Amino acid sequence: MKWNQKAAALLMSAAVFSLSGCSLFPEEEEALAPPLKEPAAVTYTTTTVERGTIVDSVTVSGTFISTSTYDMSFEKRSGYLSEITVKAGDTVTAGQMLARLDTDELESEIQKQKLAVERAQIALDIARAAEGATADSIRLAEIDYELQKIQLDEMQTELEKQCIYAPIDGVVSYISSPGIGEYVAARSTLMRIVDPTSLQIECTGDNVSDFQLGKDVVVTLDKTEYAGKVVMTSADSPSLAMEKGEPFVRVEITNPLPEGDLLGESVTVELIREEKQDVLILPRNVVSLYSGESYVQVLEDGVKKERVIETGIKTVTEIEVVSGLEEGEEVIIK
Repeated sequence: MKWNQKAAALLMSAAVFSLSGCSLFPEEEEALAPPLKEPAAVTYTTTTVERGTIVDSVTVSGTFISTSTYDMSFEKRSGYLSEITVKAGDTVTAGQMLARLDTDELESEIQKQKLAVERAQIALDIARAAEGATADSIRLAEIDYELQKIQLDEMQTELEKQCIYAPIDGVVSYISSPGIGEYVAARSTLMRIVDPTSLQIECTGDNVSDFQLGKDVVVTLDKTEYAGKVVMTSADSPSLAMEKGEPFVRVEITNPLPEGDLLGESVTVELIREEKQDVLILPRNVVSLYSGESYVQVLEDGVKKERVIETGIKTVTEIEVVSGLEEGEEVIIK
């Protein structure tokens, strides 16, 4: 009985303790919210829309060539090459012998024929001075002299056919490879003579099709610019283009050239396709193209926004803005 009374008293005490809100363990504190952190400010690299001049041009390389060119060959005779008196790059004068075939035998015959002419001349002089000379005897001596002279002239002509002579004062620009003693066919080009004072610039390459007949160009030689004009194109000279095997244009400089030998010198030739002044210009790399429209990213009050623009002239590095932007606006560089 006493045990039951004690147990009941303990149970009642526990109930009272729990109702009083007391606890044997400390109360947990509420978790604190993490401190607020401001996001880092976004910075952009921009470029300013500015006014200026934009030029759309194309540039090709060219070389000075002569417009007066002579391909030299033995026109009438084939034979064994005996002598070449010049080399590539040499300056020659009109009438100078440049090369000859083996003519030793012919030259010996010419020397003999000169003696025959001299003998006929003496005989004619004697016939004319002889006492009792008749018209017939004198005429026979004249005929013999004339025949010997004709034969000598023919030999001299034959000798000339076996030699090549310079047709102009010029420069040897090319000599083929046959060596002394080798056989050379008639009409095969042995060398080329050019006039270094009659010059044009010949240009080849992928962009020469942009150069049209009569267009003005700018020629740069040794960092100096010269005005020029397109005077020949592949389209106007199809046979020459076929011979060269590639498209070409020829340019003539319209203002005085510097002194000196320009033959073979390299230059650059620039054609201005279009030029505009006082227009809005942007770097080309900031303009994107999507679905046929050009757009840029503009910075407005620190916020990035896309803007569709209309463009005009395009170069490798710049682009003209026709509409969609104003001067001074900031465009984000991609």
